[in-house]
Amino acid sequence: MSQHPLRERLDQMRAEIARAAAADPTNETLRNLHTQTLDALAEIDRDGNRSGGAEFQPGLPTVIKDFEASHPSLTLAMMRVMDVLNGIGL
Repeated sequence: MSQHPLRERLDQMRAEIARAAAADPTNETLRNLHTQTLDALAEIDRDGNRSGGAEFQPGLPTVIKDFEASHPSLTLAMMRVMDVLNGIGL
């Protein structure tokens, strides 16, 4: 993993969201999650902020539960982001 594990995990999640959105382009939750992920990545790139992604962390467990069966790869990517956020105390 790179020096910035949160950025790497968020980028992996962004890629999984893009794959899921290609299969389900009208899903509003995926669109919102994509926007939030891009915002977190931009925050990390701009400020070197290690807490990028913290603002949507509280909602991730619900989204994970919603997508668990239909998007298992995305679910795994979101769980990895949560692990990193929890690991840095967020």
